[in-house]
Amino acid sequence: GYSATGDIAESILNGTFVNRPEWDPYLNLLCHQLYIPLKNRIIPQTHTTISLDEHIQGWNRQNKRIASDPESLSFSHHKAFTKDLELANVDRIFRDIPFRTGFIPDKWLQITDLAILKKAGVYEVEKMRTIMLMNAEFNINNKKLGRDMMHIAESNHTLPSEQYGCRKHHKSIIALLNKRIALDIIRQNKSTAAICFNDAKSCFDRIVHNIATLCMIRQGAAPIATRQMFAVLRQARHHIKSAYGRSEETYGPDIYPPPQGIGQGNGAGPSGWDAVSAPI
Repeated sequence: GYSATGDIAESILNGTFVNRPEWDPYLNLLCHQLYIPLKNRIIPQTHTTISLDEHIQGWNRQNKRIASDPESLSFSHHKAFTKDLELANVDRIFRDIPFRTGFIPDKWLQITDLAILKKAGVYEVEKMRTIMLMNAEFNINNKKLGRDMMHIAESNHTLPSEQYGCRKHHKSIIALLNKRIALDIIRQNKSTAAICFNDAKSCFDRIVHNIATLCMIRQGAAPIATRQMFAVLRQARHHIKSAYGRSEETYGPDIYPPPQGIGQGNGAGPSGWDAVSAPI
């Protein structure tokens, strides 16, 4: 299923997967790469809970100008709660219970789609980028999920060395320099070689949920929180925001197959793409 649960999913994560003849051969090849690395099999218990200190620090790091779904509390509200320990602890509980149990509050199942310009002055709809304005609590939990996963992956060195996107201490200019040096060496040695320059189009929007779930869990993401995040994205009701206002009609939960992708504006989007692209 889309949540990647059951015996086959477990066999993939455990490294005991057996090829399924009815599946695409490349999918079979990919599944053999989605086992949990030995270093990632021991995950600290604190990884699946949200402490008060972590909650306060997390909100204090957020920019109050970041937008969220207009029917939920704003980033400014949650930042203000951190100034009072009792309010901060109540706010923390509302984040911690869903993160630990997979429970989905109804208010999280509302997303507003807003198209912004990808290139200045170009207003053609297909050339714009659709940002999802999500519930602020849901999105900061996603940020924690992605940040914790990347910390485990970086600590255990389970990401490919050539993976430069969305990683700390990795800059696009260094990737460009490495490419240039590689081409120079190929030319000097008069070697036969080929390099693929691939700009993955709409990569966040094409992430398949069950594959992404397995990819994130293998890199150390909390399984319950990971499955919950993708479940929210599949079940959410989407409003559309335009110059004329926010639509009353919605789309989303009644579509089959359900919407895929991790969503532009999702706090776990960059780290989720790292997790998906690494085994590929």
